[in-house]
Amino acid sequence: MRLTLGQAAEVRLGRQRSPKDHEGDSMVPYLRSANVVDGALDLSDVKHMNFEAEEQTLFRLASGDVLMTEGSGSRETVGTSAVWADEISGPVCFQNTLLRLRPRTGITDGRFLAWWARHAHASGQIGAAATGANILHLGSDGLKRLTLFVPSPEEQQRIAGFLDGRVARIDGLIAARREQIRFARDAMMADWTERTRAVESLFPNVPLRRFLVSIVDGPFGSSLTSSHYSDTGTRVIRLGNIGVATFRDHDRAYISATHASALLAHSVAPGDLIMAGMGDDRWPLGRCAIAPADIGPAIVKADCYRIRLDPRISHEFAAAFLSSPPAAARAGLLGRGATRARLNTDVAKASEISTAGESEQRDYVMSVGALHARFASAEATLAASVRLLTEYKTSLITAAVTGELDVTTAGSGIPA
Repeated sequence: MRLTLGQAAEVRLGRQRSPKDHEGDSMVPYLRSANVVDGALDLSDVKHMNFEAEEQTLFRLASGDVLMTEGSGSRETVGTSAVWADEISGPVCFQNTLLRLRPRTGITDGRFLAWWARHAHASGQIGAAATGANILHLGSDGLKRLTLFVPSPEEQQRIAGFLDGRVARIDGLIAARREQIRFARDAMMADWTERTRAVESLFPNVPLRRFLVSIVDGPFGSSLTSSHYSDTGTRVIRLGNIGVATFRDHDRAYISATHASALLAHSVAPGDLIMAGMGDDRWPLGRCAIAPADIGPAIVKADCYRIRLDPRISHEFAAAFLSSPPAAARAGLLGRGATRARLNTDVAKASEISTAGESEQRDYVMSVGALHARFASAEATLAASVRLLTEYKTSLITAAVTGELDVTTAGSGIPA
């Protein structure tokens, strides 16, 4: 039969935080939106708040409750859910950044309801029920009006058991593919390190300033703010455009010609070396890329450097060498900054580069390029497998909870 969510479950918004509740005689752990990820709970950081006895009656979690994020900046992420299974002993409550879907006794099973919630999120039903401008919110009334297929309690348990096992297998395959990508990347980085060390053993490193023609960093402060950006005009090269020896063209930003005319000192030409003056866990400090031939009018943004070297060092060699794991390690030691490693101009000039000759530079660039190409091919194949498995998982959940799939006779069907 089909029921509204309000008929199938009790839907309640969590309790609002208040400064007065930061301490008290009834401090208990509570969950918030940060604790709910897609299909799972992250309990690594659980906060505590004062809930009086009558509030605990209203907001205490019970095994089988489904928790759903109430607000988000996008329709793709609002309504992420997970089921509570008494992972923490004692009373545990929830905050108003979450909605609680409590299955109604004799009508819905908590695990089945949790799988339905994942289906409704992935299919966009929950996102469509959200309202708001910059931040989308799920009102409990709109959520209660959503409908779902509700088979017998016994069938719900069979469906939930089927999905528990099958989705766990699929998630295991997805995790294995992602681990293979990490292994392939690690192997590439190890080979890159070996080739870099081989060049360094034959030709000494010297500070970059020995070959420097010019170095320009991006404008800071009021020279370039969000108000200067436009849909067309002069390209702004930002940190996100500087990959590891690769120019990343996916995220384009522009400023008007009027604003750009005052920033000509920061201009970039095709073939210029671009260095990242800031790094993080994912993107190393000091990594470099080459401005592409079709870059057009462009400037560098703050924390980026436009570098031009004399002809003894090709920009292609400099980009590959300065982005290598050994160079990144040295840049990390030179970088400064409390939360994110950062270079200044003097430190950028002190970056070490090899004095390899022209033919050795060319051989190095070709060998590093071949490493990157092999990794890109392997990554694309494995990423395609992850996408297929993810799509299959979504369709399987949908088919099972909507009654389109008879789980008692279903085969594996897991893509290779």
